[in-house]
Amino acid sequence: MTQNVGTSPHQLRRCPNCGSRVAQEAETCYFCGFDLTSAPRGRRRITWIDLALVVGLLVLIVIWWQMGSRTDGPNAQAEVVINTPTPVDPAQTAIPATAFIATATPVSAVEPTSGPLVVVHTVQSGETLSSIAIQYSVTVEEIQQTNGLTDALIRAGDELIIPIPQVVAENSNQIGVPTVFRYTVQPGDTIVSIAVRFGATVEGILSANGISASDFIRPEQVLRIPVEVPSTVVSSSESARNAAGLSSAPASYAAPRLLEPGAEAALPRTEEVIFRWISVDILAPNEWYVLRIWPVEGSVGLLPAVWSKATSHRLHPDAVPLTSAAMTYGWQVAVVRILPDQGEGRGIQAASVPSEVRNFTWR
Repeated sequence: MTQNVGTSPHQLRRCPNCGSRVAQEAETCYFCGFDLTSAPRGRRRITWIDLALVVGLLVLIVIWWQMGSRTDGPNAQAEVVINTPTPVDPAQTAIPATAFIATATPVSAVEPTSGPLVVVHTVQSGETLSSIAIQYSVTVEEIQQTNGLTDALIRAGDELIIPIPQVVAENSNQIGVPTVFRYTVQPGDTIVSIAVRFGATVEGILSANGISASDFIRPEQVLRIPVEVPSTVVSSSESARNAAGLSSAPASYAAPRLLEPGAEAALPRTEEVIFRWISVDILAPNEWYVLRIWPVEGSVGLLPAVWSKATSHRLHPDAVPLTSAAMTYGWQVAVVRILPDQGEGRGIQAASVPSEVRNFTWR
């Protein structure tokens, strides 16, 4: 019996375009209209269906890439960009010792003003909205509202706009309480640096300890530091006696980061000066910011130390004697810790590295 050639499975012919079965002698595919006489067999051309699949795949890739690169960071410019300053040792700065011979009477009160100060914060690895809010003394909700965030998700490298409330402290009529604190000298300390950090005076430290300006002080030496502080500062040491976390070796904060006035700022003599700095953290009841302001040359216009829980201070023009020449002042901020009385008197500690020293000129 002879097998029909047209029906042999080894001689089946299919359209190379759509794969449909066609006759051996057919010149055109009846299903897709493909020209069977010009195309090589065994190869398939790209159809519009294939192109549509490729285009669809590319669209999906583009959408996925855009969603992956989306950020919730701010899209506005900030007025102030914060850079971490290099801590400066007061002992290495050109601060005349005579600038700290006057009696310091530190007093402070809080008064709000309108409009927040805006800074930019670049998110670091491990940071959260809560930790950033604590650092700048703002709330998580304020950061979310300012930056248009709907959740607490942030990533390293994001830039957040931080609205810092313009709360300033200024001198009140509260009377300072003369208090002698005990201080253990640390490596690198000098009489001048100790006076700057704690709002004391060089003359007061020398007199309280029966030493002269030419005498050396050494680490672990205990000095008596006479300072006039508000009564709230003294009482804060007792309120913190049983506070959680108060220990013999509490952690030290980083140096406060100064905001304004900027370095070498020139201000009209008729305008007040507002000092601002970034919060180092939530301070314990017995921890205080100490702001020192001194004339770069001479002792005219010496200002008392300011002890405050606020992160800013307003200085009125009439707080210093009026002079015909421009006056240049230096300023610095540090965190100080007052220790409870353990039977030998209250101790005093440096709770942070001092900030950088900045100068401004009243013209």
